[in-house]
Order: sequence, then structure tokens, then C-alpha cells
Amino acid sequence: MTTTTATITEIANDLVAHCSTPPADNIAYDNAIWDKHFAEGWISIEGNGKTYRGREEVTAKYKEWEEGVTCHSCKVEGPFVGQSGFSVIFDLDMECKNGSFPRMTMKEVANYTVEGGKITKEEFCYQCPDC
Repeated sequence: MTTTTATITEIANDLVAHCSTPPADNIAYDNAIWDKHFAEGWISIEGNGKTYRGREEVTAKYKEWEEGVTCHSCKVEGPFVGQSGFSVIFDLDMECKNGSFPRMTMKEVANYTVEGGKITKEEFCYQCPDC
């Protein structure tokens, strides 16, 4: 049986299409893209430097975000493809559920490193006043 490795462009286009469709449950929805295009033990780095390794830690991060933030909309721009990965720009309209920050818009650049046909690292860069 012959298997083929997805190209960076294929992975990037799949991720953008995935992120452009708002899910009812982010984690259940994201499992499909993680299974398809993310390496086991991938690294996720937030703009504040906090690092998560692998599905269990990333899932916990997503659960915490979903419990604390209402995302009214998320627009996706890209992908911007390079030789070692790709970037995507997210425009988020969101607010904190406990009122610790008001409704706001935030632009975020996500950089994805691809090795061996899988995403091995994602790094999120924010544009916000308190970062």
C-alpha cells in the first residue's frame, strides 16, 4: 500500500477551511483536524509564552478558553504558505464570560511549522494592549 504525505499547502488549506466553519463544540470538532494533520506530541505556544505539549494539554487549554470566553465571530485570512510551514490570521470578536474584559476584537497570527507532512508546532502571536 502506498501512502502519500500531505503538502504544506494541502495542510494549510484544510486548516483554513476547518477554522472557517464555526463548530458547536470546538474540541470535538478539532479532533478531526488534529488526527489528520497534527503530529503526536505537537507543541502549542501562546503569545504570553505558555507552552502546551500534545493533545491532552492542548485540549485542557481549549476547555479553559471555552469556559471563560464567548467568541461571537472568528474570521480567517490565509493561508500564507512558506517552505517550512504557513501562517493564518484570525480576527476574533470576543468577550470574557465573567466580565474581566469587555467585548473586544483581537487580531491573532498563527504560525504553523510542518515537518514530515504533519504540524509539529503552532505559535499564536497577539495584537492586544495587555499582552
